[in-house]
Amino acid sequence: MKENETLEEKIFTETDVESIKDELNDKYLRLCAEFDNYKKRVAKEKEDIKTKTKIDTITSILDLDNDLSIATKNDPSEGLKLIVSKVDKYLNSQGISSIPCDEYDIDTHEVISKISDGEDIIDVASKGYKLNDTIIRYPKVILGKK
Repeated sequence: MKENETLEEKIFTETDVESIKDELNDKYLRLCAEFDNYKKRVAKEKEDIKTKTKIDTITSILDLDNDLSIATKNDPSEGLKLIVSKVDKYLNSQGISSIPCDEYDIDTHEVISKISDGEDIIDVASKGYKLNDTIIRYPKVILGKK
């Protein structure tokens, strides 16, 4: 009879099988969710690396564009305007645009000097740029009354 008892001990009941199945299913679902989160995290990290690399690469071109804009204020020749438009076209093709400086916005403009108590932008010392909707360089402006 002892042989029968050991056999009965080894046989799982239907409840035990369901319990083991539920446990394994739960582990499987958690592992799938963990893997999905991993894939999303890696994709985001890849995108962040691409954006950072693009910004690092284009920084020198942004300096050139800023210098050309300052030069155009002093010498508005056609050749210089043509170069400025080509640089702007290239930057736009890369998703980079200038931040407008028509009206002062405390969130997007960096004030480097204030001539009088006004809130009007008198001059732009350095252009600002954004990549898609992320500001990568704030415009430096001089405030005063017009």
